[in-house]
Amino acid sequence: MKAELQKTLENWIEEREEQLQEDIAALVRIPGIAKPQSGVSAPFGDACREVLEAMKRIAKREKLETDDVDGYCLRLIAGEGKTEIGIWNHLDVVPAGEGWTFPPFACTRKNGYLIGRGVQDNKGPSMAVFYAICFCKEQGLLKNIRVSQILGCDEEAGMEDVDYYLSHRPLPEFSFVADCGFPVCCGEKGILRLKLVSEEKAEGLAELYGGTVCNSVPSFAKAKPEGEADVVTAEGIGGHAAFPDGTCNAVGVLVKKMKVFVFPEKTEKMLEFLGILAEDGYGVSAGIGMEDEISGKLTCNLGVVSMKDGKLCAELDIRYPVSVCQEQFLPKLLELAEESGFVPEEISDRPPYYMEKQHPFVQVLMNAWQDAAGLFGEPFVMGGGTYARKIPNAVAFGPGQERDFGILGLAKGHGNCHCADEAESVENLKNAMKIYVHALVYLDQWIGEQENKKYKEKNHEKISDQ
Repeated sequence: MKAELQKTLENWIEEREEQLQEDIAALVRIPGIAKPQSGVSAPFGDACREVLEAMKRIAKREKLETDDVDGYCLRLIAGEGKTEIGIWNHLDVVPAGEGWTFPPFACTRKNGYLIGRGVQDNKGPSMAVFYAICFCKEQGLLKNIRVSQILGCDEEAGMEDVDYYLSHRPLPEFSFVADCGFPVCCGEKGILRLKLVSEEKAEGLAELYGGTVCNSVPSFAKAKPEGEADVVTAEGIGGHAAFPDGTCNAVGVLVKKMKVFVFPEKTEKMLEFLGILAEDGYGVSAGIGMEDEISGKLTCNLGVVSMKDGKLCAELDIRYPVSVCQEQFLPKLLELAEESGFVPEEISDRPPYYMEKQHPFVQVLMNAWQDAAGLFGEPFVMGGGTYARKIPNAVAFGPGQERDFGILGLAKGHGNCHCADEAESVENLKNAMKIYVHALVYLDQWIGEQENKKYKEKNHEKISDQ
């Protein structure tokens, strides 16, 4: 990108920084936790409808074309070309959970950081993309592509939003999902969700609870043995299910504390099984540990435990390597569950995806990142699950970068997405905007070159025919 344009971009970002933070705060203040319900305009609940409306107002202020996809998604459109490039974000969030130092839905500003649910995942990134599109639109840089920023409201709960979009709107030629890390994530592990229920009641146990969603490591759990006056509590270190390093599952801590109580043998086996599932985050204790060279280790997270009518319920999130299928690990896990008194109630599977690292689309994005960030790296595969696994010709691309939570004085395990005190550096968001502007400029150039090549080939054919 030319030095003059880069300087214009730097000045533009500095002029808009305060507005950027205000716009992110306006979204964070709305607790858009997806709650599927019947409704013409609010398929994921009133809060998700409200956050879409807030984003729509911001887009109209910047004179972007808007397309409300029946409350499932909001599409923002810019550019003069015919080739559509999709950029995907989501405005729904996971529940706040326990242990916050700062208010989860207030967007606190401290030492150059924003703190609140969604600042990392994915409201802050949504706004970084949005501002990059606004800059390119203002500067007339989108001559060969038409950019659609597609903002969903059910990414955390089930991704019905992207399914609906793909069945009601044309498919972009290429897409990237801004809900990951830099540089380019060209593949994602498979995601298997499993809900297990005990066949019999857990005798001797009056209460058991831990976690809020299966794709987060529980930071708090509690139980109450029958006949005991006090509730037994346990704290862990929360985090994203796909990245268990540095986390500590509170359910595992709780099970160990419960060993001082005497339960019937069947209940003991149930609790022991829960402890095994919460032991290491990689399924090793459960006998399903595996990995491949492309995507690394399988992860296994016991995200939610609860009791209903005396029976125990366990919800698991398993991320498995791209070269693996569920038949290689699920039967063994179900056998262990059955031996411990549990049976499967629900099983869902999202297969992995992988785009070759040398694909031209991947290389254009890699070049944009390298030139804007001044860094070098390789495309990677991750355990996190984004819209990219559902969208043809898609990868994930940023905006995650290194952060220093020490400057905020947060407790251990706080700060990351899906954790208490979720935080993001304003500088990171500004850097992401620069990278996304580079990406849009390079994509526009690439598509222009492709179209010019096709035009010349077509004319050459006509001349040959004559």
